[in-house]
Amino acid sequence: MGVASDDVAYNHLSDAAKAKGEYRFLHQSLADGGARIHQGVYAVTPSGRFLAKIDTGWPTYDPVKSLENLKMAKVKYDGLKRENRLKDTPLSERDRSYKAREANRNVKGVKLVTYARHYPFKEMELFDARHPQYSKRDSLWFSADEAKGLLPSTLTLGSRAALSVTVSERLLLHGHLMFGCPAWWKEHIKKADIQVQVIKLEGDLVYLTYEGAIQMEANSQWNQSGYSGKLIGKAVWNKQNESFQSLEWVSLGSRSLHELKSNLHRGTTKTTSVASYIRLANNAHEKQLQPHKWDEYPKAMKSSN
Repeated sequence: MGVASDDVAYNHLSDAAKAKGEYRFLHQSLADGGARIHQGVYAVTPSGRFLAKIDTGWPTYDPVKSLENLKMAKVKYDGLKRENRLKDTPLSERDRSYKAREANRNVKGVKLVTYARHYPFKEMELFDARHPQYSKRDSLWFSADEAKGLLPSTLTLGSRAALSVTVSERLLLHGHLMFGCPAWWKEHIKKADIQVQVIKLEGDLVYLTYEGAIQMEANSQWNQSGYSGKLIGKAVWNKQNESFQSLEWVSLGSRSLHELKSNLHRGTTKTTSVASYIRLANNAHEKQLQPHKWDEYPKAMKSSN
């Protein structure tokens, strides 16, 4: 069963990468089915023979038809001789054309998990990327030094401060408060007033609240949209361990599109409500899931991997 999960990345590989076995295998087997490497679920023999495209129906998949396709692929497979099913020389690590990004187990600091989803809106259809059935999950990381920007400079009762520019910009420019990941630039941030305040002290524990307002507006070739919303949250900082014991943020905002795109949207609704939920990564697996915008993170953080 072959799954082309990132067709754009495969089709834009260098000539050297395309000359390797992985790309040639996928390109040949899917071309036999009348298609380029394209996102989807396919039945392909280890020898590279195309059997069938399994998934069908968009944007709502048809499970009955997909099962029929799978059964047809099994019939074709059973009809092949063993020597036609198997590959003479199995692919090895040297044949890999597209190297998946590895988990960053050694990156230290604060690691957050982020979620975003639109609320129901007028004229919504499943084809529309903003449909509330779809949600986004991402990671938001800060180095130990950057994480100081999540705290007031003095941890005394009532002390208050704005989040650091580094924290607020990474939160906003990487699109963690909204669905999708458009091209936001610093000049698109019109307002980013997010305050943190110490509300309680209990031994080594510092109890914090967060509250803020955000406004963004872009009119570039790659992003013609806006966002206006509010964020609230709470956290507990352990002074002895110099780490967060807990941290949670939620946001609710209005997302406006200046232009609807036929390959992403339906209807005429340009303004929708979108919510986000952000929390500490709480297990080893979550802590290793790399941020979508990892390429834009500081080199110092990457070198710690």
